[in-house]
Amino acid sequence: MHFGAAYYPEHRDPSKWEADLDTMVGADVTSLRVAEFAWSRFEPEPDRFDFSWMERFLDLAHQRKISLLMCPPIRTLPAWLMERDPNLSILDEDGIRLEYGSRYTFCINHPLLRERGAKFAEAMTKRFDQHPGVVGWHLDNEHGDEPDCHCAICKAKFQEWCEDRYGSIEALNEAWGLAFWGLHFNHFAQVPTPRRTKAPANPAHLLAWRRFRSACTIEVIALQSKTIRPHLSKESWVTTNHQPNWNQRTDYFDAGEHLDISGTNYYPPYGDDARAISMGLTCARGYKGQNFQVHELRNSAHMIPGLGGNTPEPGEVEKLTLHYIGNGADGIFYFRWDACPFGTEQHHGTILDFDGRPRRIYPEVQKVGRALKRIPLEGTTIESEIAMLYDFPTRWVMQTGIHWNGPAELFLEHHKAVHAGVRAAGVNLDVTSRHRDWSRYKVLIVPFLAGTEDALADKLSNFVEEGGQLVLHPFCGIKNDETRLHPRRMHSKLIELCGAEPGEYTTTDDHLPFTWNRKTYSAHAFADLHQIDGAEVLARYDSDWWAQQPALLRHGKGEGSCWKLGTLPHSEFYTDLTQHLIKEGCLSSILPFPTPASVEVCERRGPEGQHYVFLLNHSQNTIDLPWEGPWCDVYHEREGEGSWNLETRGSAILQL
Repeated sequence: MHFGAAYYPEHRDPSKWEADLDTMVGADVTSLRVAEFAWSRFEPEPDRFDFSWMERFLDLAHQRKISLLMCPPIRTLPAWLMERDPNLSILDEDGIRLEYGSRYTFCINHPLLRERGAKFAEAMTKRFDQHPGVVGWHLDNEHGDEPDCHCAICKAKFQEWCEDRYGSIEALNEAWGLAFWGLHFNHFAQVPTPRRTKAPANPAHLLAWRRFRSACTIEVIALQSKTIRPHLSKESWVTTNHQPNWNQRTDYFDAGEHLDISGTNYYPPYGDDARAISMGLTCARGYKGQNFQVHELRNSAHMIPGLGGNTPEPGEVEKLTLHYIGNGADGIFYFRWDACPFGTEQHHGTILDFDGRPRRIYPEVQKVGRALKRIPLEGTTIESEIAMLYDFPTRWVMQTGIHWNGPAELFLEHHKAVHAGVRAAGVNLDVTSRHRDWSRYKVLIVPFLAGTEDALADKLSNFVEEGGQLVLHPFCGIKNDETRLHPRRMHSKLIELCGAEPGEYTTTDDHLPFTWNRKTYSAHAFADLHQIDGAEVLARYDSDWWAQQPALLRHGKGEGSCWKLGTLPHSEFYTDLTQHLIKEGCLSSILPFPTPASVEVCERRGPEGQHYVFLLNHSQNTIDLPWEGPWCDVYHEREGEGSWNLETRGSAILQL
């Protein structure tokens, strides 16, 4: 368990380093993340490297048993490199060349950026990896966060990518459906990048572009990974920090193939809505199907007047840290340790103030650090019986900016509703992709799935036949991999699996009520009016001219069942559906009793019988837990028997 913060020795007077490190020792810090923006400091002139300052800091940290997670930068360039070729800057969709003076304004496909970035990463790795104080390598920072570049290099590379994917221009014209509006190409050199134009671009063109841009980002991750790995010791590992859910530019499942450990940033609001972006933690665990690290972890208020959900109440930083760990984090790096009086992020929340003195939350950091040294969480993981399919290509289809696809936020918000509802039922939940093995799961929920060809439809059918419970929604299986709609608005094999097919439909900006198990639920946005062919009707719509039309179906096949929703319910439905599946014996709950919605329940288990249950109170109320028998809260080092209270914003780790 790595516990520490992001720290920037280049921002501090070297005379302050030892004092800062000593305050870290006082909080049982074990690791620091460093150097992701220090290229110009390490290489102030071409091929003149200065690693001496970091070597000094590394030695001081190692003396205090604090290791460093080294970050070789590649996407924030020194001015001397920019001077070599002004075309290193991004050309945006409006044809504007971005100016030097901020981060991530550089074309990641430019050969000079890749050449010099790889050369620097190799030099940095050779210099530092053998030092006993270096624990791992963190590739750059927030890959994929830069705007799309439409320069001549990117355009030519996109055209080559298209030729490699489609083989012939005739195949591209057919795949993209360019008969619409008569926009056929004669050869690949005519294919543009999708810059600003009068009306929205062809959706297949936009999907191809998103696939291409994701592939470019992954190429840079792979380049850094392949460059440094020959020089790593056996103990070193490679990671980087993704962004939780708001950055959809890169398929993080594919990026994970080049990493040993997945990482994420995490900046949730404080207060009652502290779990607003918690799906990001489940995704971070899902990208490699294993525990992950949080490389930027919120720790205190940003100095931004008027910002709500910004200031932690006493105990909240402590509780949120356990929230990350309970959801599978094996590495915690607060962002950041000390406040910086200059630069764009000078108002960012930190653990130390501008004068180097600890802020109010420092004792909470101390408490967590001491507990992590005491509680043997190493080797424990999250075990889930239920998973949610999270598909980047579908997100790209639904968030292209074309109004025909509905609200741009629909994909993410409905996934968050499913995630929140399932977790509120007191079970662990995984996120998985279309390419992963689903055999470990008893239930698979698919909120949206646009591009569905025969192989994927067969995989979904096999999951059901082998005993799985599959939950499908509107728009699942609606298109092929090039955004062309299937003739019956769903892949024919999924129609057979559902025992029904989409018929008429209705769209609305109002709520859509339906009743299931004598309880009325609210849904929104869309309603399929199914044509039944063998499926059992479990729920019907309650209002308007489509009242009594089927809203929820179930169709058995083999050893399992396919559940088909005709609409998009809010999170309460998924809580009740999960509890229903628990009663049917399809799932197991973490606790034998229900908890209030404000209490988050997480579970980590180990190979040698370790069993820890995290209980986190996200409300301002004291919660009574109807516990039966003895209990042991290893976080607070207390034991008892029978019912007990979870304090306001309080936390507990029970050893079972």
